[in-house]
Amino acid sequence: MRNRWLHWLAPALVLAIAAALRFWALGRPGVLVFDELYYVRDAISQLAHGYPTTWPDDEPDMSGSRALGFSDEPSNAVHPPLGKWLIGLGVLVFGPGSGWGWRSAVALAGVLTVAVTMRLGWRITRSVVVACTAGLLLAIDGVHVVLTRVGLLDGFLTLAVAIGALCVWRDIEWTGARATTPDQRDRSGPPPPRVPVLWRRPWLLAAAGAFGAAASIKWSGLYPLAAFLVFITVRDLVVRLRARERHAVPRAAWQAVVAGLVALPAAVLVYVASWAGWILNPGGWSRTAGEAWWPALLQYHAEMLDWHRSLSAPHPYASHPLTWPLALRPTGMYESRWGSDAGCPWSACAAVVSPLPNPLVTWGGAIALIALVCVIVFRARRGPDPLVTASAFVVVGYLSGWLPWVLTVSRSAVFQFYAVVLTPFSAIALAMGLALLCRVRMRPRLSAGEPHPAASAAGDAAASHAAASGVTAASEHGREFEGPGGGSPETLLGIRIAVALYVVACIALAVLFLPVWSGAPMAEWFWRAHQWVPGWQ
Repeated sequence: MRNRWLHWLAPALVLAIAAALRFWALGRPGVLVFDELYYVRDAISQLAHGYPTTWPDDEPDMSGSRALGFSDEPSNAVHPPLGKWLIGLGVLVFGPGSGWGWRSAVALAGVLTVAVTMRLGWRITRSVVVACTAGLLLAIDGVHVVLTRVGLLDGFLTLAVAIGALCVWRDIEWTGARATTPDQRDRSGPPPPRVPVLWRRPWLLAAAGAFGAAASIKWSGLYPLAAFLVFITVRDLVVRLRARERHAVPRAAWQAVVAGLVALPAAVLVYVASWAGWILNPGGWSRTAGEAWWPALLQYHAEMLDWHRSLSAPHPYASHPLTWPLALRPTGMYESRWGSDAGCPWSACAAVVSPLPNPLVTWGGAIALIALVCVIVFRARRGPDPLVTASAFVVVGYLSGWLPWVLTVSRSAVFQFYAVVLTPFSAIALAMGLALLCRVRMRPRLSAGEPHPAASAAGDAAASHAAASGVTAASEHGREFEGPGGGSPETLLGIRIAVALYVVACIALAVLFLPVWSGAPMAEWFWRAHQWVPGWQ
């Protein structure tokens, strides 16, 4: 009974921390910061017209009548509409004249992302400790905190990608329940059953919808859809090869085609549906009343693509993607300074909104991801291993939001805050790494608890092999994992104390950096004391 209460209380406490860091003083600063100037104003005019329209100036002040100062002339918005519709939900509740209106929806999305990350961490490891640790690390991650306290699109994008990843993992469990991996040493038994080609993939369909929503916020939401489709294709091929299925490669290729036929139309449908306001209200950018909407939509997309390709204006906060894992050049979003003549109790005061990382969380996550790659390399040779599958899944999730930018970036105006989509996977990786150090048991169940009907044919032989090698009859299903073996109980206790102190230090750094993340008034020397790396200035 006590453990059951803990399983509910611990996630609730993590969500309370996440909500406090995101909703506290959310209206500060009371002006538009950074690209809120575009997205918030697009959201407000989109609520009125069904599509964004222009504003008379670029002043960030939204007080009084300025909050509704948009015109009827269509604006060339260069991102899809869904993120701005979501910002508009907060505007409808709290009004367009305050930061609560612009930012409340994205703050809620940030808290929900922490919840989804905990759920994903639990599904991957079946460990409440790992799940809550991952949620806590994301809750106090500086990049994620700031990007879910400002009215930009990337906080929504991160939530959609996290939901899509959770659905992909559920699809892996779903398909794992319908496949079998017999003992590879047993050559005398009956022929292995064929792994079925599955058309009914409800979780893959849900994942496609989530990634379609991600692309409806920013086109970069397509990257994880492509990456995870490749991941499930490779996994399906591996399962078939381990099952010694005849014609494994062509059947895996056909399953990949089927998966694409399931996922891609769903993603496209969600994406097109996000343009409903523009479709149903002639007068938007590149749209003429009385003409068919779909050629105009294609033309609009061609213009958007050309804009993104040609964006080359230098920016003082431009950050090459190679620096994102360590957050070496955060994007300064707001800064105000004043002296004692304006009421500052110190010689100089400052108020800042900057996504400086929580160093122990961000840098620790990068190290943990490298550790998971090592786990994959060294354990994959031993045969079916759910820790390899789980680790590869987390690494692919991280790389899907980072590697495409590294490989394709051709413009100067890319920013560190794009890396917020990496933070859920980085948090899970760090939680898994700490769990391995502490020998916390992780019990992935890639079969979702469902035995395959044909599995009994190889059951007896697999059981004898499991006794010799430590692998269960269900191969990847339900096997337990602990950290590195060896060492005395005293050594393990020391490691666990060190890890606990590390987590406490992460929390302490979050408290230290919160004024910088939230635009709180502070002494200028205090702001300068946070500039640990030259690029943080």
